[in-house]
Amino acid sequence: MAAYEEETPRPRMLNLLIGVTLMTIVIALWYLLDYYYLRESTHDVTWYPPAQGCVLLDGGCHANLGIDSSLGFALQEVHDGEGMLTFEVRVHGRAPQSVTVQFIGRDMNVQSRRLSLQSKGDGLFVGQGTLGLCSAHVDAWRAQVVVLSDHGLKGSWFDFDSQELGGPTGRDDRRCL
Repeated sequence: MAAYEEETPRPRMLNLLIGVTLMTIVIALWYLLDYYYLRESTHDVTWYPPAQGCVLLDGGCHANLGIDSSLGFALQEVHDGEGMLTFEVRVHGRAPQSVTVQFIGRDMNVQSRRLSLQSKGDGLFVGQGTLGLCSAHVDAWRAQVVVLSDHGLKGSWFDFDSQELGGPTGRDDRRCL
């Protein structure tokens, strides 16, 4: 039996590439660990994308807030002639302290005030409000939902078109021109 005792050393460039690859993997793992588990900031919102293919005005939408929690957001129009909307957020997997919703015009620089929703218990938050002054001139909206829990601020966004809402159009409001 012949034993080969002669070892051929690896080229220096290969050792360098192995070292750079291992450092890249360690940095990527640290970033993911920080983003999903260690970030418990109450100053910066960690944003998560909504589920694909949902229509907000047809029963609501869902978004995962990390690995072990999620939120559901529903928007319904109150038929009172004033354009009031009812917002409902249900948070699963976390103990939410508060929930806020803000509407932003996607095509124009239009923002409404931030609305704090009232807790109804068991992770359910409900509130009412409007899209804001001159909202009839903006069709594309984004609802930003932010949850404050013991794990920091986590949020998602949901896009919808106000044309799908019934309500008054308000296009003859001269303050909006």
